[in-house]
Amino acid sequence: MRLSVCLALISWSAFAAPDASVLQKVPLRFERDSSHAWTARSFGFGVGVGEEWTAIALGKEGLRLQFAGGNPTAVFVGEKKSSTPNNHFTGAGSYSSDTFLRLRRTGVYPGIDVVYYGVGQSLEYDFELAPGADPAQIRMRFQGAERERVADDGSLVLTLAHGDVTQKAPVTYQRKASGEVIQISSAYRREADGSYSIDLGNYDESAKLVIDPQMLFVAYLAGNGAEGPVSISQDKNGSIYIAGFTSSNNFPLVGTAYSGFLLSPNPHVFTTKLNPLGPQDQVITYSGYFGGMFGDSLRAAVVDREGVLYLTGITDDFFFPTTANAYARANGETRKMFLAALDTNLPGESGLKYSTFFGGTGNEEPTAIALAGAGKVYITGFTNGTDLPVKNALQGTRFNGFDGWAAAFDITKSGADSLLASTYIGGSFFDYPRSIAVDAAGKAYIAGDTFSYDFPVTPGAYQTVYRGGGDDFLLKLDLVAGKLEYGTFIGGSTIDQAWKVLLDAQGRVAIGGFTLSEDFPISERALQPRIAGVTDTTLTILDLTTTNSAQALAYSTYFGGSDGEVIVDMRIGPAGRYYIGGYTLSRDFPVVDALRPTSELGGRDGFVSIIDTVDTPQRALVYSSYVTGPGNQQVQGLEVDAAGNVYVTGQSFGNIYSTGGPTPPADSSTDVFIFVFRPSAPPIVRQDNAGEPQNSRARR
Repeated sequence: MRLSVCLALISWSAFAAPDASVLQKVPLRFERDSSHAWTARSFGFGVGVGEEWTAIALGKEGLRLQFAGGNPTAVFVGEKKSSTPNNHFTGAGSYSSDTFLRLRRTGVYPGIDVVYYGVGQSLEYDFELAPGADPAQIRMRFQGAERERVADDGSLVLTLAHGDVTQKAPVTYQRKASGEVIQISSAYRREADGSYSIDLGNYDESAKLVIDPQMLFVAYLAGNGAEGPVSISQDKNGSIYIAGFTSSNNFPLVGTAYSGFLLSPNPHVFTTKLNPLGPQDQVITYSGYFGGMFGDSLRAAVVDREGVLYLTGITDDFFFPTTANAYARANGETRKMFLAALDTNLPGESGLKYSTFFGGTGNEEPTAIALAGAGKVYITGFTNGTDLPVKNALQGTRFNGFDGWAAAFDITKSGADSLLASTYIGGSFFDYPRSIAVDAAGKAYIAGDTFSYDFPVTPGAYQTVYRGGGDDFLLKLDLVAGKLEYGTFIGGSTIDQAWKVLLDAQGRVAIGGFTLSEDFPISERALQPRIAGVTDTTLTILDLTTTNSAQALAYSTYFGGSDGEVIVDMRIGPAGRYYIGGYTLSRDFPVVDALRPTSELGGRDGFVSIIDTVDTPQRALVYSSYVTGPGNQQVQGLEVDAAGNVYVTGQSFGNIYSTGGPTPPADSSTDVFIFVFRPSAPPIVRQDNAGEPQNSRARR
């Protein structure tokens, strides 16, 4: 086996393509030009690889990379031939050129090859070292940057006139013949001649070594007051939508967004559409307030594929905007729930497709929202009221305390017809639905927690008995028919709470939450089989198709450090991996490949982690990092695109970015942060001092 060093040179948002959702998924294709150099092109981005330099074109600016002291006559070889050639049309006619997804240059240094590849506007290159080759030969020299520096996070930042290009810190590993991947420490070092070498820790010279950096987009959405995000979601074009609350009278208003008047210091709803990987002047394309004049509270939001943003929350504002096709246009001068659909492709008030009040006179709130296609939207929440409107109800009245509820709307219909169904859900004590998902058949999956021993469960369900202290629950409902198809408890003997429910590609149901129970149900192949702190997050996957209740638990694990963690949001990304975000109080939170491997000890920290439930427990934690700063932080939402880019938003009471990054306004209170990163490709397993494998690069 050989040693490989993988590096990624990726353009910052100032140079990124406007339609990053498409271009970020397109691999670079290398072809040989008439001068026998090799080129690869993307929108506003190009690479030319010649004997002396690798040239990187970024709009009107550029960089050149040289492997100082390398062999100028090293041979190029195209690898992974593409099935699609490039066709060129000239004044003299046309010709086709074979293209390759990888370009190898053999013997750049004795025993060292360089292999180029990439996607979109990301160029990556590996140094592959034959056994016995000396990595100290490697020298990287850059030309064209106004300033170069190694940042606190270990990345190499190259500042151009209109933005930074970041070559992320080396991620170094070796792969054994068995497939096991072992982490090797590595870092850039600036030499006296201005070139950069790579310092490596101890490694097996007979094995392959890979160094694979990552890239960040970082920003704040902030004004002079307090902000917090509630949700993040993505449309079919890759645009990101963040909705939340703000009390700032100078929150960014961009484009033709629906923007109501902010006439009080109370929190107002904000809606913002971004293209984080697009041109710098097009990162935010739509941003404004939504709601009445005196304040409204958003509880959940989601965007459909076409860019229609669905919002639900509570308001007591008499001037809250409703539409002519609303289910209810008057709030009776009481606090009411609302549901609104805002088409961000249309300007101003013309984008408000549907907006209605909903609810009774009790204390009630929506907690989650999901789409069922063709204008159908499902919401769920809780209430202590006895006059919630019901229709096609599974349960027509409230039992006691706070009961859950669920409702289905069709915004293509008007008035009373737009409410398809509405029902109470609950037992004799307190019940709190917190998340909802909808399958292709329109069936609703609702997860939350209950203190009711008589909460509705179905015969043969995974757990039919309440175990005490507050258990998770999962329901599968045909809302329109008013039918319960599946109901189960999930929990241990103390407090359990489910915060997120998702459906995977196999139709199984995944539930993310947290627990204080030492006897929470855990599967045999769990990443973490025992609780580590006061509270741990939980990830549980149920197969509802089996008739054997014992086999219904497909996967379940604890995850956390020695204090406490809570999952707030969860997504399923490429290869079926689970991306989770929330907050932690633990100073020994498990970290792997971390952008921020340690807490800044300012209070509550956010976290982002990726779990592969199919891999072995030792390799299941693919990525895990703090989101930390001097104050309190919380990851509120995350999204993952098909290219593996992770979009993270949350609320921060202090600056979470390193020196040189954006800073929130000096007069702000809490702020919305957003960053984008791409985790390293393979899960990493290192050997600790005792020789036992650990799936960690910085586990403490």
